[in-house]
Amino acid sequence: MKAITHSLVAVLVLASFETAAPAHAQEPKTELAKLAARMKPGEWAELKTEGYAIDLLKVQRHHILEYTDAAVWDPKSQQVLFVGQGHYSAVRFITYAAATNTWKLMPTPSWWTGDAKTGKGPIGHAYQNNTIDPAKGLLYHHQSATRLVHQYDIAKEEWTTLPEIKGVSVGHGTALAYFPENKRLFRVLDGVIHNLEDKGKLWSRHRDKVDMGPYHNIARYNPVDKSLILGGGNDSKKLHRMDENGIITPFKEAPFVIRISSTVTAIDPVSGDVLVVSMLDKKEFHALDVKKNEWRQLPDAPIAEGVSAPIDTHGVTMYFAHQPAKVYLYKHAK
Repeated sequence: MKAITHSLVAVLVLASFETAAPAHAQEPKTELAKLAARMKPGEWAELKTEGYAIDLLKVQRHHILEYTDAAVWDPKSQQVLFVGQGHYSAVRFITYAAATNTWKLMPTPSWWTGDAKTGKGPIGHAYQNNTIDPAKGLLYHHQSATRLVHQYDIAKEEWTTLPEIKGVSVGHGTALAYFPENKRLFRVLDGVIHNLEDKGKLWSRHRDKVDMGPYHNIARYNPVDKSLILGGGNDSKKLHRMDENGIITPFKEAPFVIRISSTVTAIDPVSGDVLVVSMLDKKEFHALDVKKNEWRQLPDAPIAEGVSAPIDTHGVTMYFAHQPAKVYLYKHAK
């Protein structure tokens, strides 16, 4: 009888251990996940990473975070990817891998015809021209002052070029966003919107004369609201919402001009709020509630410039800056 009792106890203890094991296995493993899990809504925290320094960002006499604010998060590979270009300087492609908590300089994209050592070649910046199709693991980058959009297969580490956007202005300060619900890329400049369907061979004009600035425009996909947020640009406080059917409606004016040269924008991956850091107003930080169509001021941000990458996997937004050369996470909502 005692032997049976001891065996039963052993079985119960083992069963209890095995039941608890999966919960333990689900605990955050990466430094990114651990920090994000500890954060409270409204909190900023520095993420200590390997390899992030001035030298990673430097190109000749400039750096790749000039005139830009958009990086992407790939949930499949757990990476942040960013293509940038300094003023009259070279293009650089950098990545952050959550698994190793390390930044890496990637090979210069094959489509850039300049000299990576001297920086001589086509001029431009990244502006808001990095976007992603997360389902397929494809990074898209619209090369500044051209009619070309390049596609990077993240798993294969291969670049290809999409059909040319024929007959459009090739000015600087464009914006590019992928809209998963209708499987299209949207290119925005000076109130004119073009789109390209998946596997499409021709870009088509979607809308003209949308109220926005002439350049330094923005276009961000909002995964919570299932919409594109677009507009802004020089001398413009106008943002608009475009739904998956292409219908565009304006928001209330922003409290300051929203443009690539003086703001950093992001879409909070939990609430869908538009987050805007103003470089001109002493790190002033605002949020637009897209459902209520209301702006509100938040406590100041610890940065006044940089690039943002909303990370829906962990409900935070990553910001990485040049001055200071640091990486931060911000948790807006729970």
